[in-house]
Amino acid sequence: MFRLLETALRVEPLPGEGLTNVLHLVTLADGRKAVLRQPKVARDLPKFVVPGAPEVLAHNGRGDVLVEYVEGRTLADALPVSEEVWRSIGLAFRKIHRVGLLHNDVNLHNIIVGEDKATLIDWDNPGQGNPLDELAAFEEHLYLHGTVLPQAFWIGYGTRPDPALLRVHRIAGCIGWLASEDWQEWEDDRTLTPENLARVRNWRRLLARWLAGQFRDDFLAAEVAVLQHRQRPEDRHEHRRPQHSE
Repeated sequence: MFRLLETALRVEPLPGEGLTNVLHLVTLADGRKAVLRQPKVARDLPKFVVPGAPEVLAHNGRGDVLVEYVEGRTLADALPVSEEVWRSIGLAFRKIHRVGLLHNDVNLHNIIVGEDKATLIDWDNPGQGNPLDELAAFEEHLYLHGTVLPQAFWIGYGTRPDPALLRVHRIAGCIGWLASEDWQEWEDDRTLTPENLARVRNWRRLLARWLAGQFRDDFLAAEVAVLQHRQRPEDRHEHRRPQHSE
């Protein structure tokens, strides 16, 4: 496949196989470590280099890629993490958003954290867009892992957007994801382990529950406002005199 693999000292499966990639840890002839990522379905690689992303050592037309190995643990495996780590994650997002790029796949398995550094990996779909979409997606994935974005992240990021605006982006993103073909593709993927299949099914349930909760919260807020006025909105409308009748 790649010449670097012909002289590799060791090629071994990586634990925690990805949902869309088959992963191997490679020890190269010079002692360096790399990750061999082979997509289950052939795809094109990005056409540009992302600043700060792990170095791509080799790739082919199918989408297989040999990429620099980043020491550390995925954020999914490392949770809970210190405030210092959260600040480093915020800084990693700040660096790419500042140059006008989005990672476009910010799940917790694509963030490698060490003692004082965070690195975004798996740059298969970088692009341009609204950073609020990415931040909202990150919040969503943290929710799926049972946690939230702490203040330390925003300190590293350098600014904090309006929470109400971020919520709107998250609602839109959640609807888009629930309506996507991802779920059926995972159901049809016979290579997924039972654990991974159970995980994505639970994700879907959690997303639907969160989305329903957002509208329920709005409904309850409206009900409270009505009770405070002691009258239903439709009744107030029916009893209101025309403003231009005189």
